[in-house]
Amino acid sequence: MAIEVCVRCGARTVKTDKCGYCGRLLCVSCIKSSKKPSKTEKLCICKDCWSKMGKRAEYKRVGARPEREEY
Repeated sequence: MAIEVCVRCGARTVKTDKCGYCGRLLCVSCIKSSKKPSKTEKLCICKDCWSKMGKRAEYKRVGARPEREEY
């Protein structure tokens, strides 16, 4: 395994994840949240993108359940 450098904080780590909104490779401490909307897809958002409300709302919409209709 290669050691990679986090783009946000400069930490050297083996495990980096890619932010789904800005595309940067980040270490675990720079990832704000991550989720798996499906079995094969993993979606991460960094702390910088989390502070932008448009990107945060888009992240929260992914995998959200549709509203149930009452009969």
